[in-house]
Amino acid sequence: MDGNTAVGIIKRRFRETYDPVLISLPGEGFFTAKLREDGIEVDNLSTQPFLPWDVFFETIKLLKRKGGRAERGELTVYRLGDAGLELDTVEGQVAHAVYGKQIGENISHRIIPIAAILIWAGICESARGELILRRA
Repeated sequence: MDGNTAVGIIKRRFRETYDPVLISLPGEGFFTAKLREDGIEVDNLSTQPFLPWDVFFETIKLLKRKGGRAERGELTVYRLGDAGLELDTVEGQVAHAVYGKQIGENISHRIIPIAAILIWAGICESARGELILRRA
């Protein structure tokens, strides 16, 4: 699977359901996601609620490069490159490749809606601290 295929699957899932979509969070709760032409708008990222398609392209690229599994990125760490938030985590890859963040810079966490959307679409599954690609 590549990023284009993943985005196509996500768009198809949105077309199969009502827009906006309620997407489950791990544990309990949900967030609302709305399909836009250039990405997905979510209501659980307060100041930057938009996820451009590039976040999904980069996540799939990282998962493929790492054999289908990658650490999500530590939610308690806020600086890119710190232990738990390296460039080879999903959060680190997205922050660096999509949002242009450099080592040592503070980042905004986006992993929760990214992972939840990929899981909802059937592209990935979750393991403790990891995101796993379901389709190679």
